[in-house]
Amino acid sequence: MIAVQVFIVLALYIYILFRRPEMRIAGSIIAFMLIGGLVAYMVFSPPEQQVERNRISIEDITLEGLELDIGPRTAMLTGSAINGSTSYTLTGVTIDITLYDCANDDTPLDACFTIGEDDGYARMVTPPGQLRDFRATFLFSNMPSIKGVLRWEHKIISTRALDTTNRPG
Repeated sequence: MIAVQVFIVLALYIYILFRRPEMRIAGSIIAFMLIGGLVAYMVFSPPEQQVERNRISIEDITLEGLELDIGPRTAMLTGSAINGSTSYTLTGVTIDITLYDCANDDTPLDACFTIGEDDGYARMVTPPGQLRDFRATFLFSNMPSIKGVLRWEHKIISTRALDTTNRPG
């Protein structure tokens, strides 16, 4: 939006420069300063995608009721996400799933074989303090056949969020 405003101001300057020749030197200096400011703004301000990432800390997100449905090559993780933030709307979560082949249900995971690992992205729109369902797809190609008991664990890697506090209602 700021780029449109700067463009309008520059267009007005160009118009004034053509209509009033005595303003050409001062107008040119001001126009170059505005262009330099716009370039500096575009170079030094982080892109919105970077700003959106990790606005909400991973500790503020709670995943509940997780179910992993494993197919021949893919897996679908479903569950609910609770947004513990007070000021940001959660728009997505990147989750890492690790699959293990264990001797039995009591075997510690560090004693099991890791047979698959993938990251998946779950899109959702979860306002502050609310709960929403989600699903994410994971690709587990070349996964060996399970000889013992399949176990898995998840870890949230990153979050994406929008600042909705200053939006008009």
